[in-house]
Amino acid sequence: MGEWGPFEFGDVQVEPGDRGQTEIDLGDDPMGNPMNIPLHILRGSEPGPTLAVTAAIHGNEMNGTGIIHQLVYGSDHQAGTADDYIDPAAMNGTLILVPVVNVEGMLLQDRNAPDGRDLNRLFPGKRDGNQSQRLAHTLFTQVVRRADYLVDLHTAPLTRMNVPHVRANLDNTECKRLARAFGTEVVLHSDGPLGSIRRTATDAGVAAILLESGTSHRFEPDSLECGVRGILNVMAKLGMLQAKIVKPRWRILVRRFRWIRAPEGGLLHTLIEGGASVKKGETIAHITDPFGSSVESVTSPVTGYVVGLATTPLVRPGDPIANVVIVREKKLQEIIEKDTQAGLKPREHVEEVEEDEVEDEGGSTLDETESRG
Repeated sequence: MGEWGPFEFGDVQVEPGDRGQTEIDLGDDPMGNPMNIPLHILRGSEPGPTLAVTAAIHGNEMNGTGIIHQLVYGSDHQAGTADDYIDPAAMNGTLILVPVVNVEGMLLQDRNAPDGRDLNRLFPGKRDGNQSQRLAHTLFTQVVRRADYLVDLHTAPLTRMNVPHVRANLDNTECKRLARAFGTEVVLHSDGPLGSIRRTATDAGVAAILLESGTSHRFEPDSLECGVRGILNVMAKLGMLQAKIVKPRWRILVRRFRWIRAPEGGLLHTLIEGGASVKKGETIAHITDPFGSSVESVTSPVTGYVVGLATTPLVRPGDPIANVVIVREKKLQEIIEKDTQAGLKPREHVEEVEEDEVEDEGGSTLDETESRG
């Protein structure tokens, strides 16, 4: 490795042990105003890997933006103060943070780009393509290809919530290592949809994982805390920080899961919460008509842990109600049930994590059914 000098990004140079802000130029909008993607760069004082973190590829998924804000500024919203999570002078390597990828989508409070396209299906993009393809190309070329690792931050769509969990290609050794280090209780195996930044980055040799946490259009404190902790865990695992990894109390590596769907339309009355432990045959919801005169009970076909849940009371036949990951190992079932009932959170200095790598042959793979990630 050569001499560890400044990190150059466009016209900006960030010296070792320092931080900087810059923008990715996207050209002009229809009114002739410049369009830019904001960027934070933290350059460690010593050599190390480059980690990129992206948020708000879907413009209404705000938790990732809040995670990056807290990571940079701490609770006092000011960089370079005592409550900062990261001091570049005590860091190895380089951290590139993109708090808002889909800036116009965020301003419109919309998932997609202004041209109606889903940015997270267009990577690596095209230099001479449409507006969204050009944005994807610019981000992938200028940020992702300069990184060794990538963490992409997401939430559920407006009508659902996700319990914090990581999605990763568990057949990729580096992706699996990052996914475990992040520290969520649930890790779902998924290559990622074609054209997603995570799948495209991994295929290009940049090990990438995705965090799903919470729902859209808001900052949720628990999701922000989970995201900050997870990124710090990943940095510690990569040797970028000298810090102890905060481990979960248990962990499930899941290749298949089960969506429970509404058998008929009506008003949904859920009986469980996200993060609940459910047993096979347990009633998890009722569906009634507007007058309450007709009741349809919905039961769980499996024993497991609820990682996703509908948040709207209006359902049509086939609408997703709950996403349950299957837990087979009896000891782990007991641990999860006890912890979820007690509301316990991950703790520091857990030496041994109860782990179950499960596969539900009768379920649906993430790539087949999850089109919103």
